[in-house]
Amino acid sequence: MVFLVGGPLVSVAFGLLELFINTPVMFINHHGLERWVDAGLEIPGAGTGLVYPLFLVLFPLRHEVWDCRHVGGGKSYLGMHAPGKGPQRKGVNRMARNVLLLGAGAMGALAAKTISAYEEVDELVVADLNVSSAQKTALMCQGKASAEAVDVTDRQALVALMRKSDVVMNCVGPFFRFGVPVLEAAIEAGVDYLDICDDPQPTREMLDLDEKAKAAGVAAIIGMGASPGINNLLGACVRERLDEVDLLMAGWNIEEKTGDSLEYSAAIVHWMEQCSGAILECKDGRLVDGKPLENMTIRYPGRGKRTLYSVGHPEPVSFHYSWPEVKETHCGMVMPSAWIGLFRQYRDAIDSRRMTLEEAGKSLVESSSKAGWIDGLLTTLSRLVDGPRLPLFFVLGKGKRDGQPRTVAASMRATPPDMATMTGIPLALGALMHLRGRTLRKGVAAPEKAFEPRAFFELFAPYCTLPRPYPAEELVELTEE
Repeated sequence: MVFLVGGPLVSVAFGLLELFINTPVMFINHHGLERWVDAGLEIPGAGTGLVYPLFLVLFPLRHEVWDCRHVGGGKSYLGMHAPGKGPQRKGVNRMARNVLLLGAGAMGALAAKTISAYEEVDELVVADLNVSSAQKTALMCQGKASAEAVDVTDRQALVALMRKSDVVMNCVGPFFRFGVPVLEAAIEAGVDYLDICDDPQPTREMLDLDEKAKAAGVAAIIGMGASPGINNLLGACVRERLDEVDLLMAGWNIEEKTGDSLEYSAAIVHWMEQCSGAILECKDGRLVDGKPLENMTIRYPGRGKRTLYSVGHPEPVSFHYSWPEVKETHCGMVMPSAWIGLFRQYRDAIDSRRMTLEEAGKSLVESSSKAGWIDGLLTTLSRLVDGPRLPLFFVLGKGKRDGQPRTVAASMRATPPDMATMTGIPLALGALMHLRGRTLRKGVAAPEKAFEPRAFFELFAPYCTLPRPYPAEELVELTEE
């Protein structure tokens, strides 16, 4: 690495040298500020205005940008990095970029810590109703972060805070309450937006704000977490392998062990909500109300037949908006058949108003903690007859390719260790891709329409360590029959 000292003439000398030795590449941004982009070092004397005109006269400038598109042999120009270390990238425009994180809970904290490691972020503001939580999260963020108190129901204050940033990452839940109004505030502020919305009804309402966001010049990517998020991008991998699609089914597996323990939380209440009442699904090309916890039998390519249980989630909604030609979209849970009776009891109790969502959630956690050896034995026995084990997250598609019936499934060979990292890290990487200019459209979109899947999985691979790390080109497993 060359370190420059002195004034503009020294800068010119070293600039001429780089033409002959083919080392650091010069980047000129639209303000005429030169950077040695591979090291992130500003050229001394650039502010004098002498270097840029002289270079322009002496030779045509070269500008290299790393691309995320795959080339021959399955390789990519996109550089990899160890988790927590932001890579030095050629072609980075070093204009100041400010990020606002709303919500400093477990997932928000991981998103903040992840994105603060990258050089694209100059300043990160962590905002939460509880300012002490925001302060704790800010301390994790590479010295780039500050903390602020915010009440997202105060629209005027929220819009004013948003206008100080280039992009907003929203982790304030529950999204059935806060998702739509926070996005509307971002549109009013004219600021780009990402969130981890995991509720189907606000997903529908936010996607209906597409034209309003486009008119404001705002890009909003909703559901950029695990499921939704990772699953949406797996859905894009499936969709591109079929000419016609009859069915897209997102699946998530609750029988496989992760680093999470079952504890009462807002996530448990959300789960009970999605297992009761009516759920949004697409049938015959239209979004309709369906019943949760109904049997859905699939044949997973290369593994065999398995029964899933319908559950409310954003993927069926976003798949319908992204690909309206798809006839059916669903979301299904994978669990031992020994468990479904208990879940249906909670569903019926909630629907008949004998239990609230909170009461059902607490009862589920209590039942789990008291499960004895007989329950364990029944679960083990049911697994022997239920069918093959399935991935933690997957999307299965049925349709035609070249006129022939095909079933395609996409899953991940490795994941981060727990649900918080599986959700917070994709949000951060989505914001990073947006700052790098990788967002595919303005308006409101789900991840499958906002990002190129391969580009995301290239970034995500270093964080996926269980059961073992895989090279980026092998992270997504595609099977067909």
